[in-house]
Order: sequence, then C-alpha cells, then structure tokens
Amino acid sequence: MSCLSCHEMHVSSERVAAGWAADQLRPGMDGPPACLACHARFAEPGALGAHTHHARASSGSDCLNCHMPYTTYGLTKAIRSHKITSPSVAASLATGRPNACNQCHLDKSLGWAAEMLSEWYGVERPQLDVDQATTAASVLWALTGDAGQRGLMAWSLGWAPARAVSGTGWMPYLESTLLLDEYDAVRWIAMRAARLEPRWKDFTLDPCQELEEQRNHVRATVLSDWLAAGLSAREGQREAVLVLPDGKLDEPRFRRLYARRDNQPVTLSE
Repeated sequence: MSCLSCHEMHVSSERVAAGWAADQLRPGMDGPPACLACHARFAEPGALGAHTHHARASSGSDCLNCHMPYTTYGLTKAIRSHKITSPSVAASLATGRPNACNQCHLDKSLGWAAEMLSEWYGVERPQLDVDQATTAASVLWALTGDAGQRGLMAWSLGWAPARAVSGTGWMPYLESTLLLDEYDAVRWIAMRAARLEPRWKDFTLDPCQELEEQRNHVRATVLSDWLAAGLSAREGQREAVLVLPDGKLDEPRFRRLYARRDNQPVTLSE
C-alpha cells in the first residue's frame, strides 16, 4: 500500500472539487470498498455483518471506522489514523488513544467495550478501575484527559454516526465544559459540535476576545440554557454519562473527575 492506494493528488474534471478536497480520496475509497478490493471474502453475502456484528449498511460495518478511526488530531479536527489496527481497550489504557468502539458509542464505558470485544473476538479483558468500568469513556477523556484527548472528544460529540448511536440529550454539559477549555482549538471544535443543536445553531465564540470574556459568553448562553432545561438520557445510559433520573448532572462525580484533569502542556496547532 502507498498513499496513492486511497488518495489522488489532483481532482479529475469529472469530480466536484469540493467533495474531493476533504480527504483527496480516490473514487470509492471512502468506505468498505477501500478494503474489500483486497479483503474480498468480506464482500460475500452476510460475511461483513458476521465479522462486524453490525448491520451491513451501518457505520459500524464501515471497515475504516473500526480499523482507521478518527484518533489523530490535525487542523482543528480529528482525522483518521493511518495506522491500521483493531479496536483495543488495552491500547487505550496504555496510550490514551481513544478506541473505535468508544469513539462511536460515546455513552458506553471502557468496561462495556472490553466485554463486547471479548464476547465477539475473544480479546482478553484488561484490568479496569471502577470509573473505567462504569463511566462512559468519552466522559473520562473529556473531563480527565489531556488537551489532545479533549480535542478528539469535542470532535466526536459532533460526529454524525456517534450522535445517532449515542443520543445527544446528555451531551450539553460536556460541550459547555469543552467550550470553557483553556485551549483555543478545543473551544473551536466544541463550538462546531454545539452548533449542531438547533437552539445553538447561531452560537459563536470570538477567538480574539480574552479567554474570560469567551467563558462568560458560554456561561450566559449554552451553560445557562442546559442548566435551566435539564439533560436527557435513556434509562440504561444515565449512570455512564453522569445524568441523574431528574435530568440534572451528577455534580459530585463530575467534580471528582474534572479534578483529575491532565493539565500537562500539549502543543495543538490552532
């Protein structure tokens, strides 16, 4: 394989440049066909779904989402990893890099991902602490992670497949937390995710303002809005995403996790 296995340097006259410019992909390389040319056995009827344990037409059966997930930061967004791997909770623990399962299922814990990988593929379950076993991995990475992890989670909160699978009613407290972040890039990515909510479609931050001015704007808009309206989470996901049955945030758990934030300096191109 080389870069040109999937990418092409120049858009052809038959293609719309706007579509090509996003990743400079060759036609048909954005999805399973990129992999099925070599892994032809998964093109057989039923073979792909049996391998992925997801519906064939779903985002969970897109080879790229599992084996080249959006775990690399660049240009104030997440881009696909070009190290072809399989989802691994152990790798997430060792490196801090999100795994594909939890980046899509944002409302699920590392414990849940380890259980699914063990049941489906025989992957050994790593040892997890209580938070890792019970709290959504996205919440842990957004609250306790370093700036790079927080940027990736801000992007994931706006990723359409993840929003469809995980629901969005519980996300506002994470979005507002990331909108208050010390890093310009994290705030900018979180702003794009927050705008996907119709009531905040016109929300904006002025990066030329002082940080505290930007934070006051978030407090007066997104933060005050969800505090008044409450959060919404399905019964089976509430504990993992820190939402109480009455729609309020589980503040003691939130504050305990936030106090563990990794504040090591990280260089993010902003």
